[in-house]
Amino acid sequence: MMPSPATRSIPVPRRPLRLGVLGAARIAGRSLIPAATAAGDVLVAVAARDPQRAREYAAEHGFLRAESDYAALLRSPDIEAVYVPLVNSEHAEWAARALDAGKHVLVEKPIAANADQMEALARRAAGSGLVLAEAFHYAMHPLWLRVHEVLGSGQLGTVQGITIRSEIPAPADSDPRWSLALAGGSVMDVGCYALHAAESLGAHFGGTPRVVSATALARPEDAEVDRSLTAELTYPDGTPVHVSSSMDAADMEFSLRITGTAGALDVPDFVLPQLDDRLIFGPADAPITEHLGTRASFDFQLDAFRAAVRGDATFPVSITESLHTLRLVDAAYRAAGLAPRPGAELSARV
Repeated sequence: MMPSPATRSIPVPRRPLRLGVLGAARIAGRSLIPAATAAGDVLVAVAARDPQRAREYAAEHGFLRAESDYAALLRSPDIEAVYVPLVNSEHAEWAARALDAGKHVLVEKPIAANADQMEALARRAAGSGLVLAEAFHYAMHPLWLRVHEVLGSGQLGTVQGITIRSEIPAPADSDPRWSLALAGGSVMDVGCYALHAAESLGAHFGGTPRVVSATALARPEDAEVDRSLTAELTYPDGTPVHVSSSMDAADMEFSLRITGTAGALDVPDFVLPQLDDRLIFGPADAPITEHLGTRASFDFQLDAFRAAVRGDATFPVSITESLHTLRLVDAAYRAAGLAPRPGAELSARV
């Protein structure tokens, strides 16, 4: 058994990270910023397209300063690592520019608009000695690690099927997540969590799954932008996976169910375990409920990123894993009759 959350030590940084943030994004205020503040890392600077917005954001969140633009932030010698929470279409481009500037990079998911763009970004990072990491934060939480432990223990018997749901209520019509040009759609925003989870679990079933079929419901305003998508996948050993993605659901749901011959495993919220840390597994007549701790998954993610930057460990989500996930995203779109999201060529090295 793994240590309980109560007995886990919370790493104290030997040397705090000196961080910059590209974009005055809401997600940064819910993820990296509180994690960095709690850990004692230094929020050096933020930049935004609107300099006034950057100054306001810096004052609100405790940054040392605001920079005039993204390029100025990347030139700052006192910043060693950069977080990129921009719109999806800009993730890979600004991650590449940050690498060129000698910065370690934590990029919001999805790390690129499509697999081709991700391959180009991976080539950019290769041999640089820098950390390029995709922010699938849930994968570093004890809850997800325990899922792997239970699967590996054989307690569920032979696994017969997996269902993964990633669904949220509809954002406003003006939200950039609805824009094809900005690499939007339900799979890009939330379905990528389910597909990454399927990729992660593949270690127990022979490797990366393949997409067998998919069906999408498009927005009336844009037939190429999915408001929901369901996909059937299969692992190399034949185990089936059902994935659902929606940005048009009645409620938020990020659930995982694994059914085996000796019992089932249910995780009500695998993406945000800080909201519900339960893992329920075992036979139907005697299920066991474990609580894996409500420390934020974003905190564990920053601990892992810091350890990778300091050379103490590799980041748990590998570049290969990120690439496989985007290949699944592209394959799901194609199987549903949609094109993968457009992604521009990365700018030349500077």
